[in-house]
Amino acid sequence: MDTLEAREKDEFLSCLETIKQLETSEFETYSIVKHRESGEHFLRYFLSHINLSEGGRRDDYDHFMPLDSDDVLGLMFGEQEYRFPDHWRRSYLRSGNDNRLIPFDPSENYDLEEDAAAELAMLQQLELFKQQWMNAENQSAEEREKLTRAYFSELDKILKKPEE
Repeated sequence: MDTLEAREKDEFLSCLETIKQLETSEFETYSIVKHRESGEHFLRYFLSHINLSEGGRRDDYDHFMPLDSDDVLGLMFGEQEYRFPDHWRRSYLRSGNDNRLIPFDPSENYDLEEDAAAELAMLQQLELFKQQWMNAENQSAEEREKLTRAYFSELDKILKKPEE
């Protein structure tokens, strides 16, 4: 497969033929499309968004993920997941509010799930620390210091990356 390059959306769309529509709803459509000139196959995700802040204007967005032969077969026979964004783990073309398709690499966002889990764990530790601190009102400064050190130790464990 060629590397993805920015291109004009209307020109690209005019060269596509739909091979199989996988799923459609009022606002989303998934389909396998083929570029007639290059022979490349893409998984197309079309999203129609109603922009309420702009008086209910409808904005349409296209996403095109290149597919190899195995992907095409897997999708055709229902053996491969395709929902956006969960199964879009490689570079694809996406549109905006103009007539361009721009390459996008989602791999830069892979670590966000780990960061979100760490954030949640830190919040839970903070809540626990606050409860323990409130229960330690009548304890000595030494006991409170011990509690604070234990809290920061737990935060260090959460923030420590596995490769460190």
